[in-house]
Amino acid sequence: MIDNIFQNIINKYLSKKNKKNYYLYFSIFKFLTRSEFVLSFKNYKFYASFDKKSLSRWMLKNLEPWDNVSVEKIIYYIKKYNGSFIDCGCNFGAYSIPIAKKFGDQNIYAFDASKKAIQKLKQNIDLNKIKNINYFNIGIGDKNTEAYFNEDIDNLKNDGSFRFTQNSNNEKINIHKLDDVFKNKKISLKENIIIKLDLEGFDFLALKGLSNTIKKSKVIIFIEISKMLLENSENFSNEFDLFIKNNKLNIYDLNLKSKNVNEIIVSLNARDKNKETIGDYIISNHKLL
Repeated sequence: MIDNIFQNIINKYLSKKNKKNYYLYFSIFKFLTRSEFVLSFKNYKFYASFDKKSLSRWMLKNLEPWDNVSVEKIIYYIKKYNGSFIDCGCNFGAYSIPIAKKFGDQNIYAFDASKKAIQKLKQNIDLNKIKNINYFNIGIGDKNTEAYFNEDIDNLKNDGSFRFTQNSNNEKINIHKLDDVFKNKKISLKENIIIKLDLEGFDFLALKGLSNTIKKSKVIIFIEISKMLLENSENFSNEFDLFIKNNKLNIYDLNLKSKNVNEIIVSLNARDKNKETIGDYIISNHKLL
């Protein structure tokens, strides 16, 4: 009964610009139920819950899609360059689901080291009756190996914080270079490739595992820059700068303002200790300006 009432409230306010009254309902119902609710955005849907450690809670509170600006930019580049989309750190499918619905005639490839994240993705795939998302429960890095992976939600900020760790009490997960993954017969890519990297500090390692692909294909990479990158490279600033120069890559912010490695490092060092990320950037061997 309570769940049906709140689902009806959601349906009523999803299409409204003024959601002031909805926030009142949200503040009340969050104490009354722990169920999942369906959010219908345009032509796709997501499950969302009041769970404080679920990224979907943000969507439920704001009645807006997760990272919609970045998703729309990726859709733009897929259209412009007729590109394939690769979602690394797919989580519940915030990127893969709307993009798969937009481009129903092409395969979307989604990767996540977390079994829990893949399960959430599968639920949203079924909810949307999607057939063109190919998902892989593996880690992405700069070499083919394995490492311990922590997805114990009790010890993490939220379900977007699952990450590799040195703690041997966690389960080992296989890690693969994207260069080698793309050789898989199950994966068929176009000449242009649009890639999203959101890997909790493994982003630069994943980028290094793309060296051959960058030489052979035109790539546009959406990458999250965070302080965690510093932890996974002995000398990140120099390594990153050298990688960008050697591969003749361009760096942009989401407004397509050209950036250099030094600017990014300065921003990282100036970031408040309690805030890990400085946002998403675009790295490409295209000139996007």
